[in-house]
Amino acid sequence: MNRIFFLAVALGWSASAVAQPITPPQPIEAPPAVAPEGADQGGTVVLLVTIGADGAVRDISVSQTAGAPLDGAAIAAVARWKFKPALRDGQPVEARVRIPVRFEVAAPPPLPDAPRAAQVPVPGAPPAPPLAEPSTPAPAPPAAPPPTPPGEKAEEVVVRGSQRKVEHGASDFVIDVGQLSVVPRKSAENLLELAPGIFLANEGGECHADQVFLRGFNAEQGQAIEFSVNGVPINEIDNPDSHGYADTHFIIPELIKELQVTEGPFDPRQGDFAKAGSANYVLGVRDRGLRLQATRGSYDTQRYLALWAPRGERDGTFAAAQFSQTSGFGVNRAANSASAMAQYEGELGQGGLFRVLATTYSAHCKSAGVLRKDDVDSGRIDYFGTEDPSQGVDAARHSLSLELESPVGDGIVAAQAFFIARTLRIVENFTGFLLDNQEIGQSLHGQRGDAVEKTYQAFTAGSRGTYRLRFRSFDREHSVEAGYFARYDHARPLVQRLRFGTQDPYLNDLDLQTDVMNLAGYVDADLRPLSFLTLRGGVRQEFYQYDILDNCFTRGNFKQGQPLDVNCPPYDRSGPRDPSRRVTATGQILAPRATALIALPLGLTLTTSYGMGVNSLDPVSIAQDENAPFAKLRALEGGLLAKGRVLGFDWIGRVVGYQTKADRDQILDPNLGRTTTTSATTRTGVVVAARATSRWLDEAASFTTVHPTFDDDGSLVPYTPLVVGRSDTAIFGPLPWIRLQDAALQGSLGLGIGYIGKRSLPLGQFSDPTLQIDASANVRWRWLKLGLSVTNLTDQRFPLSQFFYASDFHSRAYPTLAPAAHFTAAPPRIVLFTIEVALDREGH
Repeated sequence: MNRIFFLAVALGWSASAVAQPITPPQPIEAPPAVAPEGADQGGTVVLLVTIGADGAVRDISVSQTAGAPLDGAAIAAVARWKFKPALRDGQPVEARVRIPVRFEVAAPPPLPDAPRAAQVPVPGAPPAPPLAEPSTPAPAPPAAPPPTPPGEKAEEVVVRGSQRKVEHGASDFVIDVGQLSVVPRKSAENLLELAPGIFLANEGGECHADQVFLRGFNAEQGQAIEFSVNGVPINEIDNPDSHGYADTHFIIPELIKELQVTEGPFDPRQGDFAKAGSANYVLGVRDRGLRLQATRGSYDTQRYLALWAPRGERDGTFAAAQFSQTSGFGVNRAANSASAMAQYEGELGQGGLFRVLATTYSAHCKSAGVLRKDDVDSGRIDYFGTEDPSQGVDAARHSLSLELESPVGDGIVAAQAFFIARTLRIVENFTGFLLDNQEIGQSLHGQRGDAVEKTYQAFTAGSRGTYRLRFRSFDREHSVEAGYFARYDHARPLVQRLRFGTQDPYLNDLDLQTDVMNLAGYVDADLRPLSFLTLRGGVRQEFYQYDILDNCFTRGNFKQGQPLDVNCPPYDRSGPRDPSRRVTATGQILAPRATALIALPLGLTLTTSYGMGVNSLDPVSIAQDENAPFAKLRALEGGLLAKGRVLGFDWIGRVVGYQTKADRDQILDPNLGRTTTTSATTRTGVVVAARATSRWLDEAASFTTVHPTFDDDGSLVPYTPLVVGRSDTAIFGPLPWIRLQDAALQGSLGLGIGYIGKRSLPLGQFSDPTLQIDASANVRWRWLKLGLSVTNLTDQRFPLSQFFYASDFHSRAYPTLAPAAHFTAAPPRIVLFTIEVALDREGH
């Protein structure tokens, strides 16, 4: 039979690029359909095809049948097609199109000497193959939609998709996780290492938020980086461990479709905590079907995953649950956790979308905490031991989010509402027996222990909304977006000292009830005044209102003649009073942000950006009627971007130089077990990053160096890595020399290499550099997948977090206030085996 293809695609309005036509998807590889043997009549099969933002076919259903044999042949052919994706506002989007595939009865073959009939190509469709020769795919020209086949009527198909993030400068990354998901990762937060210059550490165990370092900032557990998932904020207001604490362990890694990371405060959408940058996890599942997965391995590590992504639905519709436990790689490291996430993404009116996302998470983990290096060197404590076995974390988080996007007038409106309930309990001991000095009003006592119990209960409600208007001026497209953000937090932070080795509190350090309201508005423009020049940016106005009730304001105001050991006495040195005190304050700031992009020959783009970042300070530091303080940061960067295609590889690279100046900073105070404010700082650095992808390889590599200093004396900001290097490699494809039941095996290899240079420590000390290698191998046959992953492949012993301060864990005959090196141990080699059964998966 002759195979004649007619691609009839008529596009409607997009949910995020209304009032403007969308560039339709264009076929670039289109293997011909082959009718089954014995078929004696033709027919037309009309397929409804979903084409992803990467140009791959995501879903196929039959809209008009021509019988099971021809339906199957059409589906088999179109499933192998590759497309240039639909474009909206210059950005790739997911599209659904109708593709009629017509099979016709073959004409008698031509006589040997008869001339061959000319073949007329169909605009927008791949050329038909020669009658006697196999076809080779050829790119289709960007032509108008092709004519409708006789008897067929082209139907309009709506292209829907959430608004693509507009990149602001050379340090704005939209990272498609893609095949790099095969590189071993412990959690969703580890995916951040795909962005240049990010290094993760942890001093609190499996359930404790990771410590994040970015561009010379020790962002602790999120105090200098704004985290969100599908736009829902993760940072926690007035968390007693760290103001801005961001725990991402509730996110199931298999649900992450892409990362939106902006390094630096250059996007007007960035809000509180985005001093060093921001990271948004975008959820979605491209591989549709039902997936059941079990993982077992070292140290009795177990993880079980059930993931359902119903076929025929969009990438944003899924439900998943994970359960994990481990005995831990050393003393006091056992952990148990469970998490579930479900989202439905549906159509809203003509060209709109809505999403409903619900998450729930609970975890209980033990923690080894910090170790004195001299205790380990002397053999008193094992390298994977603990100084205090009472340490650990309990965490729970529940959230609900509703998003809407719809065309309105000549623009697109988007709105979101979210609700979060959070509980957290952390027990840590940094200093042993050092801080419990005898005070007036206390019974005679010795050192009872410095462990701190930090508990946090919070409820968050908020919303955000945007309206983006696109227009033409001087024959060029421009856009302007206006948006708002509103967030209310009611929180109960509490910090108490515990007797060593117990859960019994003996002293109240902090007992607050806080109500914080954050309102923000912004304007963001995307202007193209010249053919080679793009200007992006705008301003953001932040407003905060604080209502802070200190339930134990009288702590420490002891008075002779009164009962002993009263934590929150109903009196102070002036006489009787209520132990509480309320403080109210407001504050606001205007933050400008701007980026210029200059297009150069050879696919190069020159960029420069300026922005002001703001970070609200811990409410505990706010005084009555104060113009509530902000930590302000001014950042400037310049960069060169390049992209192209060579030898079958699509690649993109960038070189960026930057400098940031903060009027104040925050670093960990081990005596308090939380961060405290420091003086002004300056950071100057360089970022080099590249990524290359092909049909069989995905490689991302980066190198970052930074020089962070205090402005007053020029000393280095402590705990910050001066050099960070990272390489992630994935190799994937069929294994053609092995076939089972006429099906080829699909294999993949993953390799991650992370280098962390020396880190500055207090008092002029430095840590040693570290190198970690992780690897994985996977093989899939139809519905079955087997995997092996190894982290810390070389089984190196090295510190994950490092500190330098005074402590006393009774490890010597007499106490000392001399500072000493402390660390938390990085995990040793961990080997995990995974088996996955994929039911109802596309293509099976």
